Amino acid sequence: MSVGVPPRRSLLIVDDDVDILRLVSLAMKARDFEVATASTLEEGVTQIERTVFDVVLTDKNLKGATGLELIDALSIRSPTTAIVLMTAYPEGALGRLASLDGYLAKPFKSLDVVAQTLHDAVERRGRALQRQKLLGQLGDVKTALSGPPNKRIT
Repeated sequence: MSVGVPPRRSLLIVDDDVDILRLVSLAMKARDFEVATASTLEEGVTQIERTVFDVVLTDKNLKGATGLELIDALSIRSPTTAIVLMTAYPEGALGRLASLDGYLAKPFKSLDVVAQTLHDAVERRGRALQRQKLLGQLGDVKTALSGPPNKRIT
């Protein structure tokens, strides 16, 4: 059995700290991500309106906005995109954990942990979408089977 090369993942990083943005961007490019960056909420929203990303890594605190606002925009504009939140102040993000596919505390333990978290988030989102699709199909089958005999699928 041949093991294939994992596909390149498209990643949007949103952080107003230029040093973090540059560091994580370079590190993830070296780990085979296709990387786009944004340093404001507005730039991030513009990016997600133009491109469907596999995963978005956003800081919780942005100048004049929050990454949580970007998460809200993503849930509407790009529901298939995995979302990872990074923050040095996790206490304010705990209520949003259900809508996230991953979480990173700053400072990072290592950039390998960042890459693994991003890959895991994409896989987690993919499984959730597949589960949702299968449940929808199951519902369709149940509806068809519970209908009148002449309307049943044969």
